[in-house]
Amino acid sequence: MVLSDSKSNDICLPYSQDGKVVNDFVLLEKKLLAPDTFSLKFRAPMVARARKPGQFVIILAHSRGERIPISLKGGDSEAGTIDLIIQAVGKSSTEIISLEPGQRVHSILGPLGTPTHLIPNCGTAVCLGGGYGSGAILSVCEANRKIGNRSVAIIGSRTKDLLLCIDDAREVADEVIICTDDGSEGIHGFVTNGLQELLDRGEKVGWTFSVGPIPMMRAVANMTEPLEIPSYASLNSIMLDATGMCGVCRVEVDGEIKFACFHGPDFDAHKVNWEVLVERTKFYKPQEAEIFELYKEGKLTEGDLPCATLKTPSVEELDKTFKATLPVGLTLEELNDDLKNSWRMKIPRQDIPEQDPMIRINNFDEVALGYSSEQAIVEAHRCIQCKKPTCIPGCPVNIDIPAFIKMIRDGQFQEADREILKTNTFGGVCGRVCPQDEQCEIVCVLAKRGEPVAIGRLERFASDYARMHGEMAVPKVKPPTGKKVAIIGSGPAGLTTAGEMIQAGHEVTVFEALHKIGGVLIYGIPENRLPNEIVDAEVDKLRQMGVTFVTNALIGQAYTIDELLDDMGYDAIFLGTGAGLPWMLGIPGENAKGVYTANEFLTRVNLMRADLFPEYTTPVTVGDTCAVIGCGNTAMDGARTCRRFGKESNIVYRRTRAEAPARSEEIQHAEEEGVHFRWLTQPLEILEDDEGWVKGLKCIRMELGEPDKSGRRRPVAIEGTEFEIECTTVISALGFGVNPLIASTTPDITVDRWGVLMAEKETGRTTKKGVFAGGDSITGGATVILAMGQAKVASEAMLKYLETGDWGPDFCPE
Repeated sequence: MVLSDSKSNDICLPYSQDGKVVNDFVLLEKKLLAPDTFSLKFRAPMVARARKPGQFVIILAHSRGERIPISLKGGDSEAGTIDLIIQAVGKSSTEIISLEPGQRVHSILGPLGTPTHLIPNCGTAVCLGGGYGSGAILSVCEANRKIGNRSVAIIGSRTKDLLLCIDDAREVADEVIICTDDGSEGIHGFVTNGLQELLDRGEKVGWTFSVGPIPMMRAVANMTEPLEIPSYASLNSIMLDATGMCGVCRVEVDGEIKFACFHGPDFDAHKVNWEVLVERTKFYKPQEAEIFELYKEGKLTEGDLPCATLKTPSVEELDKTFKATLPVGLTLEELNDDLKNSWRMKIPRQDIPEQDPMIRINNFDEVALGYSSEQAIVEAHRCIQCKKPTCIPGCPVNIDIPAFIKMIRDGQFQEADREILKTNTFGGVCGRVCPQDEQCEIVCVLAKRGEPVAIGRLERFASDYARMHGEMAVPKVKPPTGKKVAIIGSGPAGLTTAGEMIQAGHEVTVFEALHKIGGVLIYGIPENRLPNEIVDAEVDKLRQMGVTFVTNALIGQAYTIDELLDDMGYDAIFLGTGAGLPWMLGIPGENAKGVYTANEFLTRVNLMRADLFPEYTTPVTVGDTCAVIGCGNTAMDGARTCRRFGKESNIVYRRTRAEAPARSEEIQHAEEEGVHFRWLTQPLEILEDDEGWVKGLKCIRMELGEPDKSGRRRPVAIEGTEFEIECTTVISALGFGVNPLIASTTPDITVDRWGVLMAEKETGRTTKKGVFAGGDSITGGATVILAMGQAKVASEAMLKYLETGDWGPDFCPE
């Protein structure tokens, strides 16, 4: 069975050490170790070159599969290969071990996690492995011996037939102790029995490290804690994105929330809340069992499927049904350049056709259908073509708005798209998700007396028309300059910068940590608001221009910024990593089953298509009643997605509608779809049932006091007004911070106290020469168009730097 091949729609092409793009993720060797357990060797150059003891990878079997974490057994950096041990315990792992040499998986991301914390000269360092963990301890055993410790490996299993990696362990450890539960080989009992024997013989154990089933690691922790032996455990719990973005792998360590994929996977075993960890691993057990049974019965489609096609109708289809609205006394024939402004201002803003709310809550098709050509032309005639247009400076990327609107007015739809393309490569995206009501439209002259021109809807119309008619313009590219630029992150800021750089003739490579290009546009925004096909079409323009995209590349791990500059020969780097680190609620019960961060919930549905489970392997559990905490656009996306699962949905927000950061259109759509808004309500505690599942939300009523620094009135709790909301799913959408990975691996890049990258406002320069930044990574969570605007600023400065080599005075933040 071929899970993924070279014709897949989502090819992942990582870099080899010599900088050339190579096919990858091919299975080279396969060896049976025990029943349903195999040692597999994959070609994965980026992982192989950077791996360190204790790290892991994420494997995606095919485009419909689930991202699963696998500890690294070893690898060969020169050959570009990695070794893994995989036991068939579910559908995804069974699919992977069913491969034969020469076949490939869809993608492998890594290396991930922080390397194992070693203590030099501690005496005897003991690594304990059970099951698949027997392979994961090998590199740690070897590393301990190299730093001067006596290295002992204790390997356990239920019976001798299930023992793994004994010969491998003897090569890297000074001593190997075998334990079996039934006593069929070695010491009778758990690995802790082997550790006890070591202690009984007077061995000075200075440190332990365990990998394997949770009960085994917990037993080691319980044994070593009273003996005051430092003990670490590898917590490869359920993961999804594995880059520190979604929060699904959160664990409680010393009373604090940590992410196993980023802060771990290794933690002080004495400080882990094992009860919470055990319960969280049960979250998706029923769904995993269900899909495994369907898979074994042959009831699921194997391998990749073609990408879904967009269900938004064409302009020609819309023309058959939707006509423009004109004021009495004005006809279509009278719309021309000579029409007086007094008449233009009488034309009502054209409503955009939308799916009926009661129909659209049953699908993920786009809500807004788009203008018909008649509606677009009439709306364009509302523009009075100001001599000093205020809309242009209101646009963060300075589109010549009157110019493209005039072209639509004249029926020159493709020309309008080309005009937009001069300053914005992503008209189809921006026309859908940008907050025009707070930017270009709010400063429209017509807004002073009525409603502004629907600039965003017209931008979308022009882009969609060109795309649907196969005439999307691709900007011209200047001759090659010989300069190389690396873009980190493929969200709106990164893609914008890539477009600017490639047009200038520079060689451009975009590195994306996930397996699909688009960043937050793909994983964070549901298709009912921004179809993936629109993003793909915009990205394809960059491909046609010559941009290289490298997926499964977590910069800071696979390559550091210094390595890209010094070893890979990049002349400049742009950091567009976004703000994907979720903020937690900080209230009791947030580790209950049924609690999601918005990033996890939306990533499961948007990127991994959990809405199509079981045909897509990634599950999601949505209770009958959902509570979404927050009132930004992300909260609206979460609440409206819950409605599409047929569930009751509530927005819980501590302020009023007037202070809500979400677009008014998004709030309106949510209301139309039946989302309930609980204003002036502050969550205090997530309530759990006897099995650890969410059963409700304890809240308190609020009132608005004096304005805070943002200008919004500060919410104040009203004593004695506590009450409960019944719910079975809670989604936290409070905002996002910046993933600290880049800063932690690049010491000369400065961040503020919140971890946000410090960059010069006028240029996007960071504190490291040759490195620029923009978008959410320098602001925290913001809007798509603001990120693009900042990328434009940084691009202008980058182009000057690449041309002259002059960095100027270093940027020194206050």
